[in-house]
Amino acid sequence: MTASHTGTSAWEGARSGAWVEAHEDSIWAKVSTWLAVFLTLFITVGGGIKLHYAPTAFGLTAMAGNSTKQLAIKLAGLLAMLLLMSTRSRAILRVCLNARLFLVLPVLAFASVLWSQSPSQTLTQASALTLTTLFAIYLYVRYPGDQLVSVMAVAAAISLLGCALAVTFFPDIGIDAYQQDAWRGVFSQKNNCAVISVCFLVVGLHYRARHLPGLILRGTILSLALLFIVMSGSRTGWLTCAFAIGVTYGLRLIRHMPQRDRLLFLMMLTIPAGIVIMLATAHFDEFLGLIGKDQTLSQRTVIWLTVILPIAKHPIVGYGYAAFWQGLAGESANTILVTGWAENQAQSGFLDVLLQLGLLGFVPLVLVLGRALTQAARAINPLSTAPVQMATVLLLVLIVENVGETGFLVPIHLLWFYTLLTLLILDGSRNREEAV
Repeated sequence: MTASHTGTSAWEGARSGAWVEAHEDSIWAKVSTWLAVFLTLFITVGGGIKLHYAPTAFGLTAMAGNSTKQLAIKLAGLLAMLLLMSTRSRAILRVCLNARLFLVLPVLAFASVLWSQSPSQTLTQASALTLTTLFAIYLYVRYPGDQLVSVMAVAAAISLLGCALAVTFFPDIGIDAYQQDAWRGVFSQKNNCAVISVCFLVVGLHYRARHLPGLILRGTILSLALLFIVMSGSRTGWLTCAFAIGVTYGLRLIRHMPQRDRLLFLMMLTIPAGIVIMLATAHFDEFLGLIGKDQTLSQRTVIWLTVILPIAKHPIVGYGYAAFWQGLAGESANTILVTGWAENQAQSGFLDVLLQLGLLGFVPLVLVLGRALTQAARAINPLSTAPVQMATVLLLVLIVENVGETGFLVPIHLLWFYTLLTLLILDGSRNREEAV
């Protein structure tokens, strides 16, 4: 994401302009805010809640087949996004012009129609990916700073309350009878529920509650998020939760240290971290048993190995966006037959990007994430804002999560939507610093 001083002015002008416009009409401001929250919920549940679940493993709602009713609901949601975005079209365009690298992946998704195994699927999903990207930009320009965190917090609280209602009153939806009665709420699978709850937890930890309603909102998020992480039974979710809490409070501790002490503290952390890594490596089987995993990490390593061959066949451009996983048709059949699972993801966001867009898409993704990580270093600055601190923790959580689950480039999916918001927040913070 390149930025000059002129570009920076345009970027900040887009946000300040949106801020002024947001207060011109209080009624429309309230309506549009609740519509934005509703659309965030729409993305959170992948465009709809499934009322019937089958015991298929590793299903990913956003890339799975959809009924006519589900497609109609998704289309209505995407059209509502267009309605909101049309009210901030100029501000969105300014950000797009100033963050070109941010839009490379949606452009590549559309371009992959030319070599896709399923051109119609690629075109449909690329459209959804683009609208999800633009809607993230809309939220960023429409709700500056802490306001964005507030919108995310309200959507998180409503989502978690919906999960609690599903578990309590609709257990066929909220509890997975095929996986030891694990809680999954309104989500398709327990791991999905756990990692999204971890993201909600991070939002709650960085939400600034100034009044009683805010304290209730924050308490609702923190308590329900922790409850669903535990009751999901997802070991991955438990470890990710511990990681998120550790990073959150670690950053808060480091921020209040003098600069020399920060460096010394980080250097000292390498010693216990190295010891833990050595012990985990030396006693890997025991460690896996401790967290309830087998040597294949619940078949993940098997899936990773089986997708290496198709990646090697099309390393540059892949098989087209959202076009590799075609069930027992095409290359995905080999993976499914070897593993015996009806998966439609590689259980790794990085591998799935290689399958879909090859190195052509993988390199820009790595560049964007790498740039964001360098920008995230400013979170240890005592003057860093709550949104920057939240974005830093979320970015690290999402990168770690995509090692063993797929969240990158999934349209109408909260994990990719949160990735987009973190990238925007961190890049915007860099632009503000350059403007000073």
